[in-house]
Amino acid sequence: MDFDFLNPIDDRLLAHNLMLPEQVIGRNLLIHTQKDGIPELTEIRVAMVSLEPRLVKGEPLHLRFRQQFYQLFAGNWDFACADLGVLHSGDHPKDTLFALKTLVKELHQRNILTIVVGGEQENTLGMFRGLSGMNTYVNLTSIDARLDFGEPGVLVSDDSYMSKIITEKPNNLKQFTNLGYQSYYVSQEELDLMQKLFFDAYRLGDLSADIHESEPILRDTDILSVDLSSVKASELDHPKGLPNGFDGAQICKLMRYAGLSDRLSVLGVFNISDSLRTDQLLAQMIWYVLEGYCHRVNEYPFSTHEVCTKFVVPQEQAELIFYRSEKSQRWWIEVPKEGKHNNNDQVTLLPCAEKDYRLAQKGEIPSRWWKSVKRSMH
Repeated sequence: MDFDFLNPIDDRLLAHNLMLPEQVIGRNLLIHTQKDGIPELTEIRVAMVSLEPRLVKGEPLHLRFRQQFYQLFAGNWDFACADLGVLHSGDHPKDTLFALKTLVKELHQRNILTIVVGGEQENTLGMFRGLSGMNTYVNLTSIDARLDFGEPGVLVSDDSYMSKIITEKPNNLKQFTNLGYQSYYVSQEELDLMQKLFFDAYRLGDLSADIHESEPILRDTDILSVDLSSVKASELDHPKGLPNGFDGAQICKLMRYAGLSDRLSVLGVFNISDSLRTDQLLAQMIWYVLEGYCHRVNEYPFSTHEVCTKFVVPQEQAELIFYRSEKSQRWWIEVPKEGKHNNNDQVTLLPCAEKDYRLAQKGEIPSRWWKSVKRSMH
């Protein structure tokens, strides 16, 4: 397919790349260049693009970020990764969304994980349309201090990408989860809307206390949208950022969980501030996505026929059935097959943690299981 909306990597960056050691990422990427064009996609498993506004003040992100990313040493990775270049903003936002939709759809059909870096978080809509346009139900997760449904005083706004996602027809959004919202930036009406739609939101403080809580969520995610302002300003050396947020180690751990997810198809990191420390952290975040991808164990869709141990926990009105993979030691819980989202003959399994199994033994039903059951009935 001809991605004529993608521009090649700047020759200045390529010249700098040649001076780097052979073991670094930049020397092991398949790169879109002016001379050779877009790399052949046949053997590629992960592809990265950057989004760049047409009018850029200072040094463009695609130069700043790549200078940091290319010089990182690659892990012991056994897959081909490509840098497909720069997607400049179109004359109208709809042009950018259409290009992103086209790119994500094509790469998904080729079983290539797409990484999008830069631009505004509204571009999540283009990523979503790329997957939902294939008439498949989509799980979307955002890492964000806000829920992004509307402007202050307006619950659902025409200008909000999340409002468009939940109101577009046909609606193929199966589940939306927010990781790291900060209560003072979220109205009670937004939280009520989340509850009404059976969506999930996890406060920053709860995740900071146990970051592993996010792993089952990211394991069940098709699209991950990251607002980089969810990282505290002191980590980014950004004077206009937020005082609270994830620290550098936490956001990198979240990226590794995302990379590990067999289900994840596209990941975007948006709202990137202009500072050297931000570029360095962003480069490390993408490094961790690749590190996680390298350690995928191909357990999605998880099957009860695989090598696993089944645990049955009796409850007052029913029984909860858990499975633990003997390959990865990760856990799943069985969900009743009801509703429009479960239209096949296979058992529906929801990723969970061992903590959920221990709570069930004490008579507590995991909240994500309850929401999944209610959602399947609507």
